[in-house]
Parts: sequence; structure tokens; C-alpha cells
Amino acid sequence: MSLPRIAGGVDLASLALHTLEKAPGPVLGLTDAGMAACLGPGRGHTLMVAWPGLGTSSALRMLAAQYARRGTHVDLLDVSGQHTWARRQQRVHLYEDAGSIHRRLHQLAAEVRAERKGRPRAVLVESDQTINTLLRFRHYPVPGGTGLDALTTVVTGGLLCGIRVVMACRAVPVPITHIARDLFSTRLLAAPTPRTWQLLGAQGAPVPDEPYRAGRMHLVHGGDHQGVQLLQLTPLQAAHLATTSGPPPEPARRRRPRLRACRLPQVTAPAASTFQTPRTRGDFR
Repeated sequence: MSLPRIAGGVDLASLALHTLEKAPGPVLGLTDAGMAACLGPGRGHTLMVAWPGLGTSSALRMLAAQYARRGTHVDLLDVSGQHTWARRQQRVHLYEDAGSIHRRLHQLAAEVRAERKGRPRAVLVESDQTINTLLRFRHYPVPGGTGLDALTTVVTGGLLCGIRVVMACRAVPVPITHIARDLFSTRLLAAPTPRTWQLLGAQGAPVPDEPYRAGRMHLVHGGDHQGVQLLQLTPLQAAHLATTSGPPPEPARRRRPRLRACRLPQVTAPAASTFQTPRTRGDFR
């Protein structure tokens, strides 16, 4: 399954929508071999590590829209204001402040501890700012530690309950550095440093030597790694993709009004006597 390639990336707008339905999971982008890379059922949780401006927000927006299109409920955790397009979405629930994010993570952690398997759910976490906000948040409406502790619980046992986590950050959070490789079986790394590659890269493989490019990441799963150019998706496209469950309707063509033949009423000529002038006195002479 190949995807159209454009300069500097892959255009999702030019991708046939039936390709998204045929893929086993949300499509990430185009590999160096010209094939589609996707997050299938066996990919587990996903961790994206990239500096700001290299496409993590665009990738989360794209994944949220595709998950929602597939009928998966999406919890989007973002305090940086990058995903305002999701505020009025039915299938994407946006959490924008520390309190609501904290409560939602503890609700999900409680479901995981109780081993309650519900409908498929994707939890998408945007940027280090959200993680740092959870670490600094000190109002605990429910017991159980910080929101990051609850997130770790969700990542550890969420797959058994139908919960999949995708987290984007500039660097691996310190509390989970030693277990990040075990928690996230799929990693997306943008121009990784030697330390990041040592922590999350393919074991035994050399560090990729290439410049920073927006949307360009290395997909690592198990012992394999390959370069991927992520799909590009605008907020308007994401909102449409998340709302619809099928191909977008074709715009209605404006038709010209048809001129129908109509019968004109028949006009009968008046009798000749009708136009006779009245007689005058001179006529009798």
C-alpha cells in the first residue's frame, strides 16, 4: 500500500480515504521504502521524542482524527493550546487544564486497577508542558499521587483494558526514563541524540546521522527501525476526518433550471357581428 509523496512530506488530503479504512491501524506516514507505516494492534503504546517544531503536535492531531474516525474514543490531554480544533468534537474529548487532566487520568487508572475492559480508547498526551503541569499539580481530588503516577499505571496495564497511550515530549520524563523502553513498544524519534538513541533506539544499530527536518522521524519497534515521513493534516482536515465515518460527500452541482414547455390558452377570434358598428340615423336614409 503506497501513499502519494509531495515535497517535504506526505499530503493526507491527496490520500484516498479508503486506504485509511484498509489499514490495520492509524496511518503514520510513508517509509523510506515507499510503504505506509501504521499503528496496528500489535504496536502497543507509542512515545514520540522530538524538539518543538518537528511535527509532534501535527502527528497527535493526525492520530486523534484517525482514531476517532475508526470509532475509538479519544482523550486528548493538552495544556499548551495546540489542539483547539478538538473543542467541539463528539469523538475527541479535550482536557485543557491540570485539574481535569489529573482527574481523568485517575479515573482511567482506577479502571485499569479494576481490570474493567470497556470500549477502545486512545489517550494522547501533548508536550512536556502537560507532563510538567502534572508533576507540579498539588491539589489531589482523588488519592494516588501525581497525575504522572496515574499515567504510568494506565500505560502499564492499559492495553489489557483497551486503552492505548500516545505521548509526545521533547525528552523522556525523568521518572520513567529507566522503564520507557519497556512501557512504549513503539517509539518515534526525530533526529535523536546519542543518549536518546541509547535509551529508546534500536539496540545494536548506529545513531541515525541526518539533519533536523519537520515531520521526519525514525520509527522503532522491537529490533527494527526505519525512517518515516509523517502525514500532514491541517486542523480543518482533522476536524472533518474525526467527524465523518466515511468518505466526504461530493459537493452538489448547481443545475440550471430546465425550461418546461407550457401551453398557452387558446384565444378564439370573436364573431364578425361583434365588431359591427351601431347604426346611426344616416343609415336609414
